[in-house]
Amino acid sequence: MRSYFVTLGFNETFLLRLLSETSARKDDSLTIIVPSPISSGTEAALDNLKVQAERLYGLTPRVVEISLEGSFVELLGRVLDQVLVLAQPIITDLTLGMRMLDSLILTALIVTGKEFQAYVRDESGGGKVISFGKSEINALMRQYSVEEMRLLDALRRTGDIRELASTLGKSEKTLQNKVSELKRFGIVTMVGRDRKVRLTPLGECVMKLVEGRTRS
Repeated sequence: MRSYFVTLGFNETFLLRLLSETSARKDDSLTIIVPSPISSGTEAALDNLKVQAERLYGLTPRVVEISLEGSFVELLGRVLDQVLVLAQPIITDLTLGMRMLDSLILTALIVTGKEFQAYVRDESGGGKVISFGKSEINALMRQYSVEEMRLLDALRRTGDIRELASTLGKSEKTLQNKVSELKRFGIVTMVGRDRKVRLTPLGECVMKLVEGRTRS
């Protein structure tokens, strides 16, 4: 079972597309948070969505009205009330409705530590969709040891385990174990027939963050 957790504006088309792209099933749940009171445009979109979601996927949306009165923390608390009771993994799309609610949804997903996958669409009509989830956030927020950072920095110069062992003064076995651990975070990968170790784009982002913290 997966939990869809989204907001909705005046058009249900993109939410229906999300359900299609992620192969929504009858045993999934669909929770939609909307500003209170519900506008006539959103109400019309919800009516259309309910018909299509039931017909195509056997889903009955649960609509939750959220008051936008109060501070950021007060609003976040209302969204957390909803997120904390959802089954994992949680699927969301951050381009479906009010940006304020989208921002609160993302914040709630990160701070709860729940498994999630978030989609973001090109709003210019280009059709591009990117996605990220808990694994990327964890990799970026993790505190890496000095030993790990030395290895990641050395990978910018060579991906050969033997050369790395010589450079870092470690055994090949020790480095292979460390590389396997870092692979689980998605920041290094093995490429080519000779299985060279390389930083992934996520690994490059980790290095930029660490270097930025060091400079500051």
